[in-house]
Amino acid sequence: MTTPDLPDRSRSVTLSLSREAQWTLHHVLLHRIEWETTETAPMFDEPPPAEVFQAFETLDAGMTTFTLAQLEAIQAVLEQYHHATTWWELERARIEQLLHLVTAYLDSHRATPSTE
Repeated sequence: MTTPDLPDRSRSVTLSLSREAQWTLHHVLLHRIEWETTETAPMFDEPPPAEVFQAFETLDAGMTTFTLAQLEAIQAVLEQYHHATTWWELERARIEQLLHLVTAYLDSHRATPSTE
C-alpha cells in the first residue's frame, strides 16, 4: 500500500515580511508566550507548543525562516489573536494580513511535497 506524499513539516520556508509585519508577529508571539506566566490565562486552554517558542526565537534573531510546523503554530496563534476582543483589535488588520500570508505559504507548501 502506497502512502501519499505529505510535506515534511521540518522543511524550512522563508516569509517575506515588512519590518512592521515582523514587529507585529514578534509582539503577538511574545504576548502568547508571556501570557502563560500570568496568574490567569482565560484566553488559552493550553500552553503554546514548542514551535511558538522556536518561531519567536527566530524572529528575535532577525530571521524569517520557519519550518512548516512553526508556521502552523504561528497560524494558530494568529487565528486566536485575530478573533480576540481585546486591545489586539487595534492590530487586527495587520494580524489578518499576517494570517492570510502564513496560510497562503502553508497551502502552497502543503500542495508541493518536498523533493529532498
